[in-house]
Amino acid sequence: MADENENQEQALAAAAPAAAPAAVDEEAAAAAAAAKSKKKKLIIIGAIGAVVLIGAVVGYMMYSKGAAEKAAAQAALEQTPEYKLQQQLKFKKENKPPQFIKMDEFTVNLPGRGGEHYLQASIVLRTADGATEGRIKDFLPIVRDRVILVLSSRTMQELSTVEGKNAMAREIALVINSIIEPQLTAIFILQQQPGTADMQNLERIGAMPQSTTAGEKLSQTAVQAAAQFWKVSEMDLPVQQVLFDKFVMQ
Repeated sequence: MADENENQEQALAAAAPAAAPAAVDEEAAAAAAAAKSKKKKLIIIGAIGAVVLIGAVVGYMMYSKGAAEKAAAQAALEQTPEYKLQQQLKFKKENKPPQFIKMDEFTVNLPGRGGEHYLQASIVLRTADGATEGRIKDFLPIVRDRVILVLSSRTMQELSTVEGKNAMAREIALVINSIIEPQLTAIFILQQQPGTADMQNLERIGAMPQSTTAGEKLSQTAVQAAAQFWKVSEMDLPVQQVLFDKFVMQ
């Protein structure tokens, strides 16, 4: 009996070392599998993060491109006569009071017989909005030169009548508008259906291109284009009216 117990103890002692390595191998395998799974998860997370980042970058680039294209399209639209006229008509509907711009006094010689004559005139411009003054200042040397040309083109006999003064005032307004708003002014002029003599006079003062009367095709094309827009009146132009604060002829 004692021998049997001793044999069993020896068998158990011999088996114990063999079981221990097996348990260690299982733990190592489990740890390796866990590490591999964790690594795989990290790779997946990293891939997802990269996709999200790339998507965000591409989305931002597309948004920026779209915003830039939209801004460029809006800027181009704001330069068209249609848009400007719409804005001016909208301004009219709001019934805002006009603003007035006083220019420096002009002194010019007047053509005619019977000695030298001159005109001293102080001009006030009735405008649609405050932005017109800044645009006039941007072109002030050209504006003054063209206004002087109009003032000095009249005789004392022409300016001695109310009709003569009013005609010159309208011409001055056209000259200034043609400098600061050429497209809209051209539409306005062409809608008035001016005759050849009127067109030549407008060319002379710089309100219309010099080739208008010389090129029939240009003139007809411009008239047809003007007919496609709304009816434009003096009140739709930046300078609505020219008023004389002082008008002395000698």
